[in-house]
Amino acid sequence: MKLKILVIDDEKSILKTFRLRLSKWGHEIFLASDGASGMKILSEKNCDVVITDLNMPGISGQEVVKQISGTYPHVKIVVITGYATVESAVEAMKGGAFEFLVKPLNFDHVRIVLDKIGEKIVLQEENRKLKNYVGELKGRIEEKYRLGNLIGKSKAIRTVFGMIRNVAPLDVTVMIYGETGTGKEVLAKAIHHNSNRKKFPMVVVDCGTLAETLLESELFGHEKGAFTGALGMKYGRFEQADGGTVFLDEVENASQLVQKKLLRLIEDKTFHRVGGEKSIKVNVRIIAASNQDLMHLVKQGNFRADLYYRLNVFPISVPPLKNRKDDIPLLIRHFINHLAKRMGRDPMKISTEAMNQAMEYPWPGNVRELLNVIERTLIMTSEKMISRFCITGDEYAVSGEEESALIIPHLQAPLKEQLLEFERNYIKQALNRCGGRINKVVEISGMNPRTLNRKMKAYGLDKKKF
Repeated sequence: MKLKILVIDDEKSILKTFRLRLSKWGHEIFLASDGASGMKILSEKNCDVVITDLNMPGISGQEVVKQISGTYPHVKIVVITGYATVESAVEAMKGGAFEFLVKPLNFDHVRIVLDKIGEKIVLQEENRKLKNYVGELKGRIEEKYRLGNLIGKSKAIRTVFGMIRNVAPLDVTVMIYGETGTGKEVLAKAIHHNSNRKKFPMVVVDCGTLAETLLESELFGHEKGAFTGALGMKYGRFEQADGGTVFLDEVENASQLVQKKLLRLIEDKTFHRVGGEKSIKVNVRIIAASNQDLMHLVKQGNFRADLYYRLNVFPISVPPLKNRKDDIPLLIRHFINHLAKRMGRDPMKISTEAMNQAMEYPWPGNVRELLNVIERTLIMTSEKMISRFCITGDEYAVSGEEESALIIPHLQAPLKEQLLEFERNYIKQALNRCGGRINKVVEISGMNPRTLNRKMKAYGLDKKKF
């Protein structure tokens, strides 16, 4: 890295040597024969490094170090002296010097010191840019989840927004109920980013996509050797979110063992990693969500009653989109503007026919389906006016041809390929009919949750699109 270096020394031979050496190494050099002239140059030039002698007439090197450290804290200082004593070295370093060199100088050592300074400056600049980026990102997130940005004017959704506004600053557990695609995670993030925990992480865990043993390890972590494949210690999501919030989506899928550990964590803020004996204490807020009636599951014996009451401290029910028709035009315009901007397109208008079409459709996939339909429509529409929404997509409807494709083979294709296609269509239809709920697909298909998730990933199927 090319540095701007000021050298202050009352010996002309030293200054000459520095000019020759440092210029040869590609640095920009400024020279001063005393402290006063050196400080004047420094006030005019934005130097990265000052190399100064300690024993000089007039302003001493120690005073130069003190003034630079107080006025130009970003400047790295290297002191040189022919009087090598522990006391002078300690005093210079305490005053803010980066390095201490002894005459006669070893310029190989000088070069190593300057290279080290260059690396430190580059690292500091990268850290500064990263901090600025993180700060900007945090600002965007806070703006995105600001309560005033929640979209909807219907009475039902305004009631939900009011409940979020009331509960967000209170450090209590929240339970969000709603059909798949209603935006439960968005509301959970709004609660977190409007709470006193917003400076700490919010960690999202989808309990419906992980098998029992994996969910336990994911939430609470594990010790090395806790099970086959546990090659090292792993921090769980609760430790990662310490000070912040953990959002447990589809919490009804948690096993009895995980439910028991969740109950203990809520009650005394402690847990054990899988395979561990040490009690770990964390400070987290829990927001849970479910697309089912947890009390009904409690009555069936599929969910712990004591955990239900711990989670259900402040329940919020999110209405399905079909019950908040007044919000559809607002959501459509918001999504169109957002997606058009992301795609680099001009804002688009919506015909009366298209809006009527959207108002009449029942939206079984709720807000998530609406977003997918709008994105697909923008891709398929080249004009500046949307005359009709592309609502009938393969994510939500299976044609007769697709149904027959499951049972009628094509002899032109190898059997192996047709079996894979059959399996993909089967999983796709199951996801469609179950609204993307993994536990329901597992129930009707008889597949292992881990196997199902692996196959979904292989076939490019995302449960959020159903």
